[in-house]
Amino acid sequence: VDDAERGDTVGGVRIKNFINAGIFPAIIKGVAIKDLKKTTSFLNQCNVRLIDKDTVEWFIYLLDPCFNVKKPVVIKCTKTGTSNACTHLDKKHCITSSKTMATNKKLAHIKTQLNLSDPAFKRDPKGWFEVQLGAWSAEHSISYNAFTTCRWQLIGRQLPVGEGGMKSINIRKLHFNIGYNLAVRRFAPTTDERQAEQLSTILHEWSSGVLEEFGIKVMLDVLTSTSDSGSDVKRTLDILIDAWWEWCISHQIHLAFTEAFGTSIDPNNNKNMDMRCFFQKIKKVMEAMNKSEYLQGAFEEAMLELLETYLKLLNSPHHRWSSTVLVLERILVAWEPLLQAYRKLNQPVPLVDMDRTLCIEFYSLIEP
Repeated sequence: VDDAERGDTVGGVRIKNFINAGIFPAIIKGVAIKDLKKTTSFLNQCNVRLIDKDTVEWFIYLLDPCFNVKKPVVIKCTKTGTSNACTHLDKKHCITSSKTMATNKKLAHIKTQLNLSDPAFKRDPKGWFEVQLGAWSAEHSISYNAFTTCRWQLIGRQLPVGEGGMKSINIRKLHFNIGYNLAVRRFAPTTDERQAEQLSTILHEWSSGVLEEFGIKVMLDVLTSTSDSGSDVKRTLDILIDAWWEWCISHQIHLAFTEAFGTSIDPNNNKNMDMRCFFQKIKKVMEAMNKSEYLQGAFEEAMLELLETYLKLLNSPHHRWSSTVLVLERILVAWEPLLQAYRKLNQPVPLVDMDRTLCIEFYSLIEP
C-alpha cells in the first residue's frame, strides 16, 4: 500500500483492472498473460507481462505517466532477458531492482579498489599479475609445472586482465635467482678447537669472516639461509647468525629417497629391503663388468647388435639421490643386452624377471 501511494509501484489493483478490461495492444499476436508464480521479479509490481505466440515477452507499463488504459506504453523484450524493461524503469521512473543495485554496489567497490591499487597495476594489469605470481611462487616453492595444468588454465582464464585472462604464463622468465659461491672450506677443526668451543661457534666465526671480506654484514644484509638439519650447522644459521633458516630442499629429497629406496648407509636403518637388494645386485653387476674384460666386451657387442649404440652402465652412489632415476633408466634400456652378454659367456645371470618388474615399478614412481 505504501509503495502504491508513493507511485513506486502500482500494486495489484491497477494490474487487475487492466487485465479485466481485456484491451491488449493489437501489435501483440496470440497474447497470453505470463504465469507469475514462477518468478518474484520486481517487474511484476509495475507491469502486465504478456507472452505472444512466438514466446516473446512484452511489458505493458502501468506506472504514471506511462499509464493509459487505451494506449499503454509497450516494450518488447528479448527471449533471454528483460534488460529493455529494466532500462525503461530506471530512466523513466527511477526504479531499480535490488539485484541491479547489488551489482552496481559491487562495481563501485571494485572501482574504489582499483583507484587505491598499485600504479603498476593500472598501467599493465597482466604484467602486474605475472610479477606478483612469480614472487608468490618463489616464496612458497611452487613448481613451474603448476602453471601448465588444466586447473591453472581454468583459474587463469577468469582473471580480469584482458582476453583469455592468464591461462598461460611462463613463470621461469619471472624468476631471477642468481647465486655466487663466495668460499669453500673443508671443515676439519683441530682437537684444541673442538675442546675449546662448540663447533657451531667455529662455523659462525669462519662464515662471518668470509662475508665481511665481501662487505656483507650479517645483521644487516643476511635475510635467510638454508642447510641440512645437522645440529651444529643449524645452530650456526638459525641462532648465531639469527636469520630466517629453511630446510634445504635437496637434503629433504635425499632423505625421502633414502628412506623410500632403502639406500641408507647403515643397513639397520633400511626401510625397503626389496629395493636395497635390487641395488646390491646392480652393484655386483657393475663390479663384474669392471673386473672382467670378456664380460664388458660381450656387453658392448650386445649393445651394438640390439640397440646400435653403446651405453655405459651407471652406478648409484648413496650420497647422490638424483642419480637413482638415471641408474634405473639405464638398466631398463640395457636389460636385454646385459642378459645376452651373460648368456654368451655361459655365466649365471644375476638379474631375473622379478627384478625387471621391480625396476619398472620404482622407475615409474620417481621418473615424474
